[in-house]
Amino acid sequence: MTPVQGPTEEAPQSATSFRRLAQDAGALYFPISLLARLPMSMLGMACLTYIVASAEDFTTPGLVTAIGGVGAAIGTPISGALSDKLGQKPTLLGLCLIHVLALIGVLYFGSGSDGPVTLTPQLMIIALIAGASIPPSGPMTRVRWINRYGADLHQLRTLEAAQSYESTMDELSFVLGPASVGILAATFGPAVPIYVAMALCIVIIPAFAFHHTEAYSRFKKPRTTVTETTPATQKPPRRGNATLIAITVIGMLGVGTVFGSLATILTYFADYTGNPGTGGLIYAVMGITSGLAALSVARWPVTFSHPARLLTGAVTLVPLVIVLWLPETPLSMSLAILLLGVPIGPILVTNFTLASSITPSHRMGFVMTLLSAAITLGTSAGNSIAGRLTDAGGHHLALVATLGASVLVFICAFSYTVLNKQKQR
Repeated sequence: MTPVQGPTEEAPQSATSFRRLAQDAGALYFPISLLARLPMSMLGMACLTYIVASAEDFTTPGLVTAIGGVGAAIGTPISGALSDKLGQKPTLLGLCLIHVLALIGVLYFGSGSDGPVTLTPQLMIIALIAGASIPPSGPMTRVRWINRYGADLHQLRTLEAAQSYESTMDELSFVLGPASVGILAATFGPAVPIYVAMALCIVIIPAFAFHHTEAYSRFKKPRTTVTETTPATQKPPRRGNATLIAITVIGMLGVGTVFGSLATILTYFADYTGNPGTGGLIYAVMGITSGLAALSVARWPVTFSHPARLLTGAVTLVPLVIVLWLPETPLSMSLAILLLGVPIGPILVTNFTLASSITPSHRMGFVMTLLSAAITLGTSAGNSIAGRLTDAGGHHLALVATLGASVLVFICAFSYTVLNKQKQR
């Protein structure tokens, strides 16, 4: 008789799943896929830091960053759709070339060599192109795992481990990007982060594009037949639900707005407290807890449903944002940001997992990049809104944008939970 699995077996199962990922992809893939994310995560803070150095206010840099986010929101899903049709390799290589040229344009038009930087048409256009041409490596690596393991219903636990790992890497990149910008700008000057982003595009993106896992990005039909006796935990959710997919996208928009508003707020807060250039470092501490929390999701019991996970994270997020009104020193703000990271990681993991489970396989690249674009658009919107609010009333007023975004995340989580229950009746 086969023994019934208990909760104590889940941790070994998740460990085995992580080993399976390493065996299939190879050890080198993981640092490559992490570094390939950095151009996207660096762009907003790099442009913000570079233009702040030559502008007379926070509004102009915030608007330039927002325009870049609009470009990403437009371009990233298009890139995903192209990768579904043409493959990831040619799509990534083409984007890489365009993005490097756009970054050169940002350096030129945002230099302030002729006086304080203003929002010129040239700067707006080049920022739009820079955002639209970001190589979406994070969503594309998710597509590789989904098509590798999602086609086999007996590998769903491995797929969940992959989603958990990728969300941790997303979180780490969201932190490493701004943090590296802060360190490089404070040490070598505000233009250096953009040069580093260009170097990553030239070296790392092609390495990611030519890695053998690119073959996983091809659409595969399920190899296992679902029957009435298939365990519920091994049955993939119904696919093609546009309403639920839209809710996950809007939820990611809210998460991105939290990120973007905090990036601007902490940049201002660092200046306000006499520590200019360290805003990215304060922001970076969020990745410690969010990354660990995201990685832990693979070990959560299967009885803790994904909608319940999403709602729990969203309920926790709102009061932790309210706490951000209290700190008055970099240390106390860092501690508050550290706490804020706890629900962020699981929210990201769960949103990606839910969206992938209800998306047709031949549209996976489009939907994964759409989720990523929503984060980027939200980040840019948060940059812009918080920039205006900090100019008007300092970081305390700007935190209203962060709170509003966290409430949006909660509304989406609640809506998903309710609609999902209705559809299961």
